[in-house]
Amino acid sequence: MHRIFRKALDAATGVSQFIIAVIVDIRGFSPFSQTRESPDTAMFIKRVYIKMIDSYFNFASFYKSTGDGLLLTIPYNENNLKEMAQKTVANSIACCTEFRDICNNDPMINFKVPDKIGIGIARGTACCLVSADKTIDYSGHLLNLTSRLTGLARPSGIIIDGNFDMNLLDKKIKGNFQEQHVYLDGIAEDEPIKIYFTEKSTVIPKRNTEPIIEERWRHLKDTRSLRAILKCDKWFQYHLESEPANVEDIRVIVTYPKVINGRLQKDLEVVYTFNDFTFAQVAGNPTVSLDFSKLGKELQTDQIKENMKVRIDIAYIEK
Repeated sequence: MHRIFRKALDAATGVSQFIIAVIVDIRGFSPFSQTRESPDTAMFIKRVYIKMIDSYFNFASFYKSTGDGLLLTIPYNENNLKEMAQKTVANSIACCTEFRDICNNDPMINFKVPDKIGIGIARGTACCLVSADKTIDYSGHLLNLTSRLTGLARPSGIIIDGNFDMNLLDKKIKGNFQEQHVYLDGIAEDEPIKIYFTEKSTVIPKRNTEPIIEERWRHLKDTRSLRAILKCDKWFQYHLESEPANVEDIRVIVTYPKVINGRLQKDLEVVYTFNDFTFAQVAGNPTVSLDFSKLGKELQTDQIKENMKVRIDIAYIEK
């Protein structure tokens, strides 16, 4: 797959598109994956993705796995905006409501699985990376905003960006949402933005109703080679210096050198959020445990060499 991706990059160009971006995140997936064998986890993800795409979002033009969730995009124009907006939100409500039963009667799923999802929705322009007639990926502020909205939709439910224009939706659908102004990391830290959220299933944390002050963030940083990561046990523990205010706000940022076709790209790095971690009190200490086994495999897939350094930054808001 990575060879196909690499080949497509040679002819890739960026174009701007009007899209509705939707990100669906499975709540409780990390604890679930720690108690099940890998084939069970993979089967669950596969069956859920198929069901989501076929039954709820078959009108989307692009789908991408986010690890424990799904990114999808719906292009629109001035002629079909209302139709696409209505269909996207209505089907998101249905998917969210029916998710607890999404694997019922599936003969391959004979074990307990997560039963909640969070969904973020926003619309506007995004950069679409295309090669020939294939869409490779999407990027831009709109995707970052949608990701933040999805993270806010807890313990479950839907959050829609305030600029979506709720007048595109009929009265019955709009009745599921309540207006709120919130602050979001990296998006709206000093001035709040408007959102609409499903008041019956979503609880907006108090910290998101107040300006985000940078000094509240604490960082635990570690640097080690890929070789050292591969030699560690599956789960590696980091003891935090203080108690997090909200476990849901913990971020694990991984940074490592960019390698293409086995060659190190000077002054280029890959930075991404690693989501396979857990938080618990271990011997009275607040502790974040990272799945080093999965991290090592991901780094190997990205072609970095065993002697290259990987930076790990565990960021959290102090209580």
